[in-house]
Amino acid sequence: MAAVVNPLRGVALAVALASAAGCVTMPSERAEAPPLPSAWRDAPQGAELPVTDWWQGFNDPALNQLVIEALSEGPDVQLAVSRVREARALSYSTITQFLPQLSATGSGQYQRIVEGDVPVGTERETMSGSYGAQASWEIPLFALGATTTGARANTQVALANLRGARVTLAADVAQAYVDLRAAQASREALTRSVASADELARILATSAGAGFASEADAADARRLAESTRARLPGLVIEQRRAENVLAVLRGKAPGTETTETQAVLSRQDAPVPHLELTSAPAAPADLLRLRPDVARAEAQTLVAAAQLGAARADLLPRINLTGSINVTDALIGNPTSAGLTLASASPIISMPLFDWGQRFAVSRQRDAQFDQSLIQYRQTVTQAVAEASNALVSLEQGRQRLNSARAAEEAAETTARGSRAAYSAGIQSLADRLRSEQQLIDASLTRITAEQQAASAAIATYRAFGGGPAVPPEVVARR
Repeated sequence: MAAVVNPLRGVALAVALASAAGCVTMPSERAEAPPLPSAWRDAPQGAELPVTDWWQGFNDPALNQLVIEALSEGPDVQLAVSRVREARALSYSTITQFLPQLSATGSGQYQRIVEGDVPVGTERETMSGSYGAQASWEIPLFALGATTTGARANTQVALANLRGARVTLAADVAQAYVDLRAAQASREALTRSVASADELARILATSAGAGFASEADAADARRLAESTRARLPGLVIEQRRAENVLAVLRGKAPGTETTETQAVLSRQDAPVPHLELTSAPAAPADLLRLRPDVARAEAQTLVAAAQLGAARADLLPRINLTGSINVTDALIGNPTSAGLTLASASPIISMPLFDWGQRFAVSRQRDAQFDQSLIQYRQTVTQAVAEASNALVSLEQGRQRLNSARAAEEAAETTARGSRAAYSAGIQSLADRLRSEQQLIDASLTRITAEQQAASAAIATYRAFGGGPAVPPEVVARR
């Protein structure tokens, strides 16, 4: 009994063998990270914190809403999502080029034959039609493995870019929001400082006119008042800049915010957000999976390896299988070719000869580019460790700076209370009281700046650790 061979199984076996042969052209080296520290030197000691949705630790509903809007409407994220779709479509197109190509053909032929003289001769008409199919397949003996690896790696690069865009966007929104609240708080405190300085300048000017104070003291008080007032425009500019940044990050033109959003952003009494970090978000080794740029660099090494594998495959022979089936039927009359069925099949083996040197040069070029990608991967990892370490240093020093600024403000508040009591008891002048109030306002400004720097350090820490929102499942899933 003759064995029955399943043609689909034969094709699958051929593809599997071709894929295995294609892996031969791929380089054996893989991206390897340099030695990493076992722990951070300047990190506060405590349990690791989650790196997703970290901005919610500020406990600010307005900030949470702004981040949500930016992640859904921000043009940077939308572009990154579109590029993921583009990469997947390109990957599919690249892989399908190794599938058999099948095309249908059809044609017709009409003949009118006159035998004898016109018009007494006889006429004979014939018409035939032919149809069939043509198939061709370049068996991917050596290129399939490299091509599929490169196609998937391109998609991984696009996904890493999407992760990076979401991480950057969340951090930029949080930073702009912190800058906005810091500018508003500083503007409020500086406005009180201007009022206090103006009152002090007025008192000293009156005292100088009465001969109880010198003209120099009065002029110095006026200089202090005007110098303080000159700082207000800078805060107005900073506040407007932060508002415009928040609009642009959310895909809106500045000045087109809704009434509700404008009311929330224009609150002058809102505090500067604060996020307490009691430990590093992750260990050094976890940067390899958290940082989008590290994931992108690793995927780029796979792209370079695939390009090298494809260049090596171009040096090797290729096998093409072509075949066709054509059937001819009579439509009118009885053509000589009616009822004819033709089938043909032919294998073709091709091998580069005269351009082999050029292909070899391309292979050497791809080899060098692959080595460069490995070096860039290690460099990306070391830079990631350095950024995380620098962020943790700034985080710890910012915490100490903020504690000192708060202590100084408390001391200034104690001094101001004593000065108010002394003024009420008539044992201290109004000028001395105003000076103590001015010192309290200056301490408040210092504390606001320290709060802004501490919040910025926390944001920079999460940015350095690749913290951000998780990529939605519908984007990760294949489309």
